[in-house]
Amino acid sequence: MSAPAAASPAAASAEPAAASTNAATAPIDLGVIEADSGDDDSALGSGVDTDTTSLSSTLQDYVFENGRRYHRYLEGKYPLPNDETEQDRIDLHHHICLLSAGGNITFAPVQNPQRILDVGTGTGIWALDAAETWPSAEVIGTDLSPIQPTWTFANCRFEIDDAENTWTWPADHFDLIHSRFMAQTIRDWDKYLGQIYTHTKPGGYTEIVEIYCDIFCDDGSLPADGALRKYYNKWNELAEIAFGRKQPLMDEYIRDVEKAGFVDVKCYKRRQFLSPWPKDPVLKQIGRYGLLNIQTGFHAYGMALFTRLGGMTVEEATAMCEAAAVAGADVRQHCYNKIWFIVGRKPGGSDDN
Repeated sequence: MSAPAAASPAAASAEPAAASTNAATAPIDLGVIEADSGDDDSALGSGVDTDTTSLSSTLQDYVFENGRRYHRYLEGKYPLPNDETEQDRIDLHHHICLLSAGGNITFAPVQNPQRILDVGTGTGIWALDAAETWPSAEVIGTDLSPIQPTWTFANCRFEIDDAENTWTWPADHFDLIHSRFMAQTIRDWDKYLGQIYTHTKPGGYTEIVEIYCDIFCDDGSLPADGALRKYYNKWNELAEIAFGRKQPLMDEYIRDVEKAGFVDVKCYKRRQFLSPWPKDPVLKQIGRYGLLNIQTGFHAYGMALFTRLGGMTVEEATAMCEAAAVAGADVRQHCYNKIWFIVGRKPGGSDDN
């Protein structure tokens, strides 16, 4: 699994050092990021080196569209592909999350968890990391796509399931429920968070990790009519149609987690840089991985929405995705996305005694 990375002074100066299984205790914001004025990064960035294992044939069937492979089970519910290219990107994005969290797989201050659920597990990389981190815990990962490895740790297994169906696990069951990047698939967040709350044991935790899919720039270096702004404007326009709502804001996620019943809710705010433009060495490293991420990420997020709902041809959609990737790689544009790690505790357990 990925080795923990040292937290940068800019990323962690406001919080104490954390053990590998217990992250920092106070949310922080990075403020204004200083851009690297050096010329060692080219436009493409320098330093970047360019027993549920048996599933039915129905679940293993796929849809092929726009040169990409999508899941067949509940076809169309999740608009991103699940092919090998996307699996590589998901694993890369996992590493970005690890770097953003100072090498920790969760900000939840769990101690010796025995049951862990990873909803929307994707390639299963977070679940496998959790199984390795806590070898005495039973770890379950669920997803719509059967793309998880057939080999796994003895304490980790994967199931194909729709997270919006009624959950069949016992109530008060899991010490930690982890949910990451589910905003593009969950339609009823109240029901979803309610089920997470029901099946978290008293004193247990949930961590909701979401990226806000828009582009941000603090110093005016992002052209208002450039390829990045055009991509995100179109993506958000079509995503609202596809998902029936605007993207939730950070305060809305926090409100909904509290509404579900969780207490001591904290949000750890981080930034995902599109290229290695920050001066700080750890933030620059996040930007290098971010640069790799966007090489296929714009295509993964955009193609289905642009062609299914936007009326674009494959060629038009591909051109918009590729233009965004080129613009995002330009270190002169100091751009980033926002990632929120939201942690809440279910009342009860020893913390309330």
